[in-house]
Amino acid sequence: MSWQIRPPLQKIVSGGQTGADRAALDWAIAHGLSVGGWCPLGRRAEDGMIPEHYPLEETPRDDYAERTCWNVRDSEGTVIFTVAAGLSSGSRLTAEEAERLRKPWLHLHGSSACPAERLQAFLEEHQIRVLNVAGSRGSREPGVGRLVWLTLEEALVPSFPAPDFRAAGRTEGWGTKGDAIEIHGLWLESRIGITEAERSRPQPLRVSLRLEIDDLSRAARSDRLEETLDYDELAREVRRVAASPPRNLLERLAEEIAEVVLRHPKVGSVSLMLEKFPLPHAEGVAISLRRFRGEAPSEPGRKATRATDSLSQPLPLR
Repeated sequence: MSWQIRPPLQKIVSGGQTGADRAALDWAIAHGLSVGGWCPLGRRAEDGMIPEHYPLEETPRDDYAERTCWNVRDSEGTVIFTVAAGLSSGSRLTAEEAERLRKPWLHLHGSSACPAERLQAFLEEHQIRVLNVAGSRGSREPGVGRLVWLTLEEALVPSFPAPDFRAAGRTEGWGTKGDAIEIHGLWLESRIGITEAERSRPQPLRVSLRLEIDDLSRAARSDRLEETLDYDELAREVRRVAASPPRNLLERLAEEIAEVVLRHPKVGSVSLMLEKFPLPHAEGVAISLRRFRGEAPSEPGRKATRATDSLSQPLPLR
């Protein structure tokens, strides 16, 4: 088992269909976790034959229902992912089979509150070592793969410790209180990477921000949003920056995020840590930097302070 995966999970099994099935297998393979499962005879899937790099065993028939039932039977618990709140067709069959066999199961969908925490609790409560991941196929719910990947990542991979930006001190000449607003672990999507394959599809990133504010006491007295920084709107701005045209380096995106934050007149400085998850045997890769109001833009080619090099390989988020 890959050292960074939270126990007790040791293996993920799935049926190899597009969508939820393959997202789970891709995630497990990228993190060095054992994978397996049953697939229909002939490696049948909606897009043709299931690629050979997924180490699945074929059932005696090409019936989707057979492999669905066998994956529930041969695992210790099942999680079903859908974008919509309801279960339909194959997902409903998975739940019914889990009920029939008295196997624990969990349904997570696009509107589920705290899906990663719910999955963690499910695995720990039932001590699941072999998890069956099922759910919608890609043609029915194109966003289900992203839901699977991000939930597994947040639930099973210990995150970097929250950065302690306070050690950086305060901006010279910018207020005396040291007031700040911090945003921890904001998820972004960006087409970023050295290779064309990486830049061809959005990848999940995570950013943490500390924004030094001149004085928050006025907002504390008035209890009015106008007297402080609207962090919800700022988060949307940061997401829009990340979703804009493709880039090669995390350093470039980190610098652009800092520039957007410093456009707000109440912000004296910004410290940020931007994380990417490209390496199968590492928790992540991060860029850390601090920028000040009125600071001259970085020279072309100058790199931000970084926690480690931005090495990249395609992240299989479908």
